[in-house]
Amino acid sequence: MTTDSRDFAALKEDVALSHRLMYRTGLGTTRGHTSARIEGTDTFLIKPWPHVQMHRVVADDLIIMDFEGNIVGGNVQTKTKVSEWPIHAELYKAYPNLGSVLHTHQKWASMMAIAGQTILPVIDAELATPVAEPAPVFDEDKALIRRVEQGKAVAAKMKDAVACHLQNHGMVFAGPNVPTVTMEAIAIEYQAEMTWRAQLIGKPGVLTNATLRPALDKRARGEVSEAWEHYWRWADEHPDSLRPRSADL
Repeated sequence: MTTDSRDFAALKEDVALSHRLMYRTGLGTTRGHTSARIEGTDTFLIKPWPHVQMHRVVADDLIIMDFEGNIVGGNVQTKTKVSEWPIHAELYKAYPNLGSVLHTHQKWASMMAIAGQTILPVIDAELATPVAEPAPVFDEDKALIRRVEQGKAVAAKMKDAVACHLQNHGMVFAGPNVPTVTMEAIAIEYQAEMTWRAQLIGKPGVLTNATLRPALDKRARGEVSEAWEHYWRWADEHPDSLRPRSADL
């Protein structure tokens, strides 16, 4: 993939859209970042610092970084790199098949890790795939992941998991493409809230492996949910359609 190709332009649009959706679904305000590996290279697209408000991120705001933390392209005027770039770089280095990484400080999923509780697959098989297996918890270091050795430790903890809790900090998602990790961040927040509310009433029932298997197989093949194109892109073009939610974490 070259930086002047149509595919590259589409990738930039997806990364920018992911940020806007994080804001509009209550997963982040200025905090959080989505990245995408640039195919065939040791580089990735990511939002720069100083942060652009999440709901205003557009493709031309993005920068290109290499796996050593250098800015090598994109909009570099008065911009520098986000401090937690090692999360992204070290996951890409450790797992060559990853296409996208997303970091959030989302409320419900973060709350469950803070409380030492497991998010359960309780509703809708496709939305439950991020927690078909319990997400690992990185609790060795509760600071921001700003050093390479911290990024390496997160990557080692995450292995092939869909999501990882950064306890008392937030969440990391990793997957084949930007739409998938974005949808999974939204979905795990829903599962976390439903798990917590169900536990107030009784013992939650969970979806079986047989029920989850078709959705898990789709993810393994890198298939993007049609909701990305037919709902979330539409919602991005019609922001008033989404009920405002507080995301001041």
